[in-house]
Amino acid sequence: MNDRLFVDTNVLIRVFEGDEAAIALTDDQVVHVSVVTEMEMQCKPHQSADERAIIQEMLRECVVIELSASIKQWAIRILRATRLKLLDAVVAASAIELALPLLTGDEKFSSVK
Repeated sequence: MNDRLFVDTNVLIRVFEGDEAAIALTDDQVVHVSVVTEMEMQCKPHQSADERAIIQEMLRECVVIELSASIKQWAIRILRATRLKLLDAVVAASAIELALPLLTGDEKFSSVK
């Protein structure tokens, strides 16, 4: 198994919720996430202080990939070629830039080659 992977927001949400399959897929992996995922995980309305603390701890264990010029260019190419939304294109572009497999529960990413 690859020891590094790029994870979409929906996978981190499943890990947070205790989904055993998501936990097993990310266990013993160096998990990379986009800055977009980092932000999305922290902006759900009505998060308790305990939930925010758990999410922040999860994110500290991830490698957060900032938005670089190269990732922006990949995202632009993806947006021109697919019907992905901007934030999803940034996630896909980040995984492409790092040449890492993207773990997601969202089928819309299948449009990215």
